[in-house]
Amino acid sequence: MKKLLYILAVACLMSACNSGFLDKKPLDKLSEEAVFNSDALAEAFMNAIYTVLPDPFTEGNIGCITDEGFFRYGGTSTRYIADGRLDASSIIDQNEGGPAHPTRTTYLNIWNRAYEYIYRLNYFIRYVDEKGSAMSDAGKKRLLGEAYFLRAWAYTNLIERYGGVVLVDKPFDDLGSAFTDTRANFDDCVTFINEDLDKAYELLPTKTATELGRVHQDCVLALRCRMTLIVASPLFNDPNHPEGGIFHGAYSTDKYENAWKAAKAICNRADVDGAYALDDTYDGFWEDINSPEIIWGKFFVQSSEQPHKAQLLYSLMDFGAGGWESFNPTQAMWLDYEMKNGTKIFEEGSGYDPKHPFKGRDPRFDHCVIYPTKIYKWTDKDGGFNEDVLNLYLLYENAQLSDLDKGKPELVTSKKASDQIHLTNTGGSGLTKWYLPDKYISDSMIGNVVWPWFRMGEMYLNAAEAAYYCHKEDSCKLYLNKVRSRPDVMMPDITDSGENLWDRVVNERRIELAYEAFRYFDTRRLKIATMWENVPFAGMRTMLLQKGSKSDTVYRCVQPASMVNKNRNYYWENTDERVAYIGSNNGNDVTYIVNYKWLGKTYTVDYGEAVLNISPTQKWFPDKNYSIRPKSGELTCTNTPGTEDAGDYPNYLMPIPQTEINKTEHRIVQNPGYRE
Repeated sequence: MKKLLYILAVACLMSACNSGFLDKKPLDKLSEEAVFNSDALAEAFMNAIYTVLPDPFTEGNIGCITDEGFFRYGGTSTRYIADGRLDASSIIDQNEGGPAHPTRTTYLNIWNRAYEYIYRLNYFIRYVDEKGSAMSDAGKKRLLGEAYFLRAWAYTNLIERYGGVVLVDKPFDDLGSAFTDTRANFDDCVTFINEDLDKAYELLPTKTATELGRVHQDCVLALRCRMTLIVASPLFNDPNHPEGGIFHGAYSTDKYENAWKAAKAICNRADVDGAYALDDTYDGFWEDINSPEIIWGKFFVQSSEQPHKAQLLYSLMDFGAGGWESFNPTQAMWLDYEMKNGTKIFEEGSGYDPKHPFKGRDPRFDHCVIYPTKIYKWTDKDGGFNEDVLNLYLLYENAQLSDLDKGKPELVTSKKASDQIHLTNTGGSGLTKWYLPDKYISDSMIGNVVWPWFRMGEMYLNAAEAAYYCHKEDSCKLYLNKVRSRPDVMMPDITDSGENLWDRVVNERRIELAYEAFRYFDTRRLKIATMWENVPFAGMRTMLLQKGSKSDTVYRCVQPASMVNKNRNYYWENTDERVAYIGSNNGNDVTYIVNYKWLGKTYTVDYGEAVLNISPTQKWFPDKNYSIRPKSGELTCTNTPGTEDAGDYPNYLMPIPQTEINKTEHRIVQNPGYRE
């Protein structure tokens, strides 16, 4: 019995295998007979496989690889990717002999992990479906449905990262000499996923008959919605490169229609059947496990065993995190939050006031970002509920918080330097998305309750994008405006058409899905990364500018990115002081003048007005025309998809870990642009 329990524990813990996915051994026969002939043990086995994809709610959040955020301590997890040093060796996890941090951004390089779990799923399917078992018919049907879904889930995430991958549908000991560890064509992988989803839908129960957290039929609809949109995207369905292969599919307009039909299927579950709805509040889908918006989520219990989740919210801890921090939203991100009237800050009639740069924005901005002078609520370790202002500024004597906007002197803080966030925060702001003000958090405890794998906000935006591909502009605007009409958001309806409507599609995904691990993949599948991922890491420093002696009035200064030839965003406006300077990347100047194309017009954004020295190495996404950033020049950012092949821009696809290339003696082909 001890042997059985030990073997079962090993099977269920599912630790990452250091030897690579090709070096697996069959399960012990005793554990097979025990596990696959008991409903309870089989369910325990399947429960462990639910973590085939780790949630991206980690300290080294994937958003810090994109233009969404910056992670000060992300040298081995985010910055080496953001500044262009991603390659087939740097992506290998430390647990597998590489340099990448073992607990941060585990959501990105999933190659070994995914195949480890596919291996287990194949064993389960083989034994239960083919060999038969003593499980109940109901248990067998449901768990087989879960197995087919989770295998489709694993392969969808693999093709999104790598293109065509190795298809394995049987345990390795059953494959024998027939197994050739080579990559399948992208379209063949899509066919395989669709077949698994069809089987899963037939076997899985409905939502109402399913325990919270387990997959059900609507999860199949949601995954197919996401997967078909990936397949229809410019990176994988390119009319300029219509031939199919490993790296992308054969071009077909049918893929647009498939994405539209899949999106309609899950959207109708909300709009026709009433099974789902957008939550009344934007924070509802991460605060309430019973939110009507959640289709499928990963649910947490408060635990000290998940420190890297709590650390995502360093800046909101009641002790100031001792100078540590994790996620700083970037200036590039702030720029794309509209004003409440539906315009961006640089558009005519926006009403933007550089003296109050955070006022009058899209309400989702306040839900997601904490900035200087913002009042926020928090719970201390004794359960006390507090309201405070984010102290990202120096404090001087004899003033009240209400005086901050009146140019009066400010309070003196008695906290030690390591607890004064303004001395350690590199971006000038923090993240409040995922934050629960009524839950105490420390550096080792999380209060969060759910990570929504699928929610209706995403499904509506998938439908809008698919509708645009299919030239259904009215439907595109309908779904965009559903998202913008959330009761506590209520942004003006979108009425644009043509290319301007496409700008709206891309920007609405950027804002609604901010900090949810979509931006990394969106910029790549839409082939716009070479523009957006070269916008520099730029932060905001809240400062005090002193005029004359210490006894003179002290003014507060905030520095967001400004428009060229506009007044500098200083509270003390009549100054020529410029504290920001151009950063560098590998000895080359960083482009900080950005031509920003939006709704048919071009605006110039001067990121040099912001703080660019927040990162030791600045952002850089490789361009096919040069291997390092040019010495000077302006960058033009546009949402228009590129026409380049995946091979022209190496980082559009993830590199396959070099260890796997070596083990197969190069039978697995590396993705374009990565040295072997």
